[in-house]
Amino acid sequence: MKSMFKKTAACALILTLILSMAACGKKETASEHQEGQVVVNIDWPVYVDPGVASKDADMMAAVNMYDSLTFPNNDGTISPLVAESWESDSEGRVYTFYLRDDVLFHSGNKLTAEDVKFTMDRMLTMGEGLAYLYHGVVSSTEVLDEHTVKFTLNEPSGTFPTALTRLYILDSALVKENIDPSGSYGEFGDYGKAWLTTNDAGSGPYKIKEMRTEEYVLMEQSDNYWREIDENAPKEAKLLGGVVTSTMKTMVSRGELDVTDTAQTPETLDSMVEKGGASLVRVLNGGNFNISLNTQLAPTDDVHFRRAMAYALDYDAVNNDIYVGSIKPTGPIISGMASALSEDENPYKYDIDKAMEELKQSPYYDQLTSGEMKVNLSYCTEGGEQQEKLALLMQAGMSQLGVTVEITGKPFATMMTDASTVESTPNASFVSFNPAYADGGPALKPRYHSSSCGTWEQMEWLQDSEIDKLIEEAMVTVDEDSRNEKYKEISRKLVDLCPTIWASDLAASFVYRSDYIEKMPVADDYESGTDSIYPAGYQMYFMDFRL
Repeated sequence: MKSMFKKTAACALILTLILSMAACGKKETASEHQEGQVVVNIDWPVYVDPGVASKDADMMAAVNMYDSLTFPNNDGTISPLVAESWESDSEGRVYTFYLRDDVLFHSGNKLTAEDVKFTMDRMLTMGEGLAYLYHGVVSSTEVLDEHTVKFTLNEPSGTFPTALTRLYILDSALVKENIDPSGSYGEFGDYGKAWLTTNDAGSGPYKIKEMRTEEYVLMEQSDNYWREIDENAPKEAKLLGGVVTSTMKTMVSRGELDVTDTAQTPETLDSMVEKGGASLVRVLNGGNFNISLNTQLAPTDDVHFRRAMAYALDYDAVNNDIYVGSIKPTGPIISGMASALSEDENPYKYDIDKAMEELKQSPYYDQLTSGEMKVNLSYCTEGGEQQEKLALLMQAGMSQLGVTVEITGKPFATMMTDASTVESTPNASFVSFNPAYADGGPALKPRYHSSSCGTWEQMEWLQDSEIDKLIEEAMVTVDEDSRNEKYKEISRKLVDLCPTIWASDLAASFVYRSDYIEKMPVADDYESGTDSIYPAGYQMYFMDFRL
């Protein structure tokens, strides 16, 4: 994968890391850097309450301060964490999880099934943050004994254990001790929301040491973590907000900032690398960039014309010059996931001759090449100059076939309105899509199941009953390997139908101080060319770092 990357930085969605150390027993300033500390420049504010958390900065705090029942691997599979094992009924509607008996919260309280139930109930009641992963899915949570919890779902699901990678378990006793009774949740008052704004109630490898509102969150290693933490892992980690580019460059050069954010230009990142002591990292951020083709509106209702469009796009230009550092997708599921297709299973590449072959098989060939029929394409104006450049690139490719593409930039709100009917949905629409969690189902169902037609997520208007059935069957398959094979079968059928031009598996880029951080898994994967997916926050799982 690395050979496809240029030595320039990508427009990014993942947040910055900074290494910083606190002097023992004294308050520190934002720029102080102590030995054994990691500091992260983030998009402030950061919400450290896992029941409210949603964006990357929030996830960075959550994954380090809390544990979940299951843990996401960097290929889209999962491993046990607090749950030693689990099982489901034959339908995949009832799941029983068996918990470890040696997990302690930072308070010293023992983590039990009651805490899991409290956390899920709180998430569903508050309805904030990542609650959408469980709302309408979980019917009830039941404590069977101290270390056994049962979830009953409204519908069968094979992906539920993967969704639980985002259920960060709270110390229910500690939260209840810090409830504001004047809150709106009945006997639970404010559910501890005010207290959890600046405190943690977790069992993760790190805990809050200090939080300065509008400035930083300082975490330190937990002294009673149930897993062994390497002696060379960071002793502290700081999530730092509000560092502007000029200050960031200075801090990196002085050794005060160890990992930058991903919102920097390629030129800025290159300049920091060129000064020495720092290295560039690119990581797939879990999103892919699609050109949705309206399969019920002429001329994109013809599969041969859709394929012609797919062959007319210069994918190298997309991923090397526009979305710098990103890679050409292998299909509808992002590369690096266990359910993704291999490169040779996606035939579409930039090939004007092949595009012309397909175009000549279209019943619209004469109308398109005479100019009688045109293609309308919409891009999102909030997507910046990158989307406009991609629209022009698509237009240029089609012009080589003698086909006119009319481009219109629109606010996203307008694009959502357009998506409500077949007639108002353009022939081609740009959309960037991130599945809710790293499983093929959340990548396929919102995009290609008939139930999502009429929304921005499915401007293809595919409405294919066979695809619907296959997606439904795959998502209730409990066995992970079998489920992934079913996702691949669906992807192969979609590649043949070509309802979408899969333009880019998006990457984020940042610089880290490689003269200080000896091991960072996401950097190691980049250096070795390993395809990997790090769900938001997990690219900065500090206990896996080595200084």
